[in-house]
Amino acid sequence: MPVVDKNLVSSRNLQDSGVGPLRKFYGDLEDYLPDAATGYEGTRILLRFTNLKVLQATEPYPYPVTELNIGYSQKKHSKWGFFSDSLTKFLKPDEDIKDCIKRNIGMVYTDGLDGRPVPKKLWDRRANNGAGAEKEAPAWEVFEIVGSKGSISSEAALEHAKALLDGKSLSEFNKVAFADENIRGGTDLQRSITDRSFINSLLQLGEFTKDSNDIYHRTKK
Repeated sequence: MPVVDKNLVSSRNLQDSGVGPLRKFYGDLEDYLPDAATGYEGTRILLRFTNLKVLQATEPYPYPVTELNIGYSQKKHSKWGFFSDSLTKFLKPDEDIKDCIKRNIGMVYTDGLDGRPVPKKLWDRRANNGAGAEKEAPAWEVFEIVGSKGSISSEAALEHAKALLDGKSLSEFNKVAFADENIRGGTDLQRSITDRSFINSLLQLGEFTKDSNDIYHRTKK
């Protein structure tokens, strides 16, 4: 990464993990570089972003650049798999990540907090005594490529689903949601609606309430 201003270097507000304080931002994809993993076999990809516009962070982030370090995998239920799936929704069939250099990309951390998407179901090969198992964990995904005419972003689809839920019962919502092309295009959103984690998270966050007639009402818009 480029050298930062000495006056911005601090020994305060350090992070407990390697994620860093950023949770949602726009940035120009400067480059993507393979990097050897440490502690276990494999490769990681460093996504380098410049000209940041920070939308959400756990603390002030004054730097114009950042790097996201994502383990490389060809499996769909991996952090790279979810990132890739979210990216290709905005690309033409003959485009790949190499065609995204210098493009302005919106990134969001799927930790389910402060209105962000819920965690992903990732495959952990080390779980279950080495037999492997799915576990929920946050990951980075693309919510927009500025100027792209690709699919509706995951964030826009989430807002669309909230609008559909408002004023409906569960059965009414499911009927219209699963017939909606914007929701059908998002596997994760469909799954969260099916297992009710979508509605449960909205109730827990106080974004929706359910009345005595089992009708859901939006409290935050």
